[in-house]
Amino acid sequence: MKTKNLLSRLTRFLDADTKTQQKEIKSIRELLKKLKQKERDLKEKLDKRPDREDADDIRIKLDVIYAQRLKGLDRVKQLKEECKGKDKE
Repeated sequence: MKTKNLLSRLTRFLDADTKTQQKEIKSIRELLKKLKQKERDLKEKLDKRPDREDADDIRIKLDVIYAQRLKGLDRVKQLKEECKGKDKE
């Protein structure tokens, strides 16, 4: 094989991991948008009637959603840093 062909194959091989990370970032962002919307809906529901019987349950759900969104954001940042690190090499 020629050098150009070998380099092309190597580049595709190395970029495969980056593409996988890009796909993961995209899917996490979609989930984060859905979680944000769910959080807004629950907050709205709670604001309309704060004396609901299930108010404590809604607050717990809001706390869980908030924690999951933070984890998702941290993961996206981590993946982006990994992609940048590979670009520099």
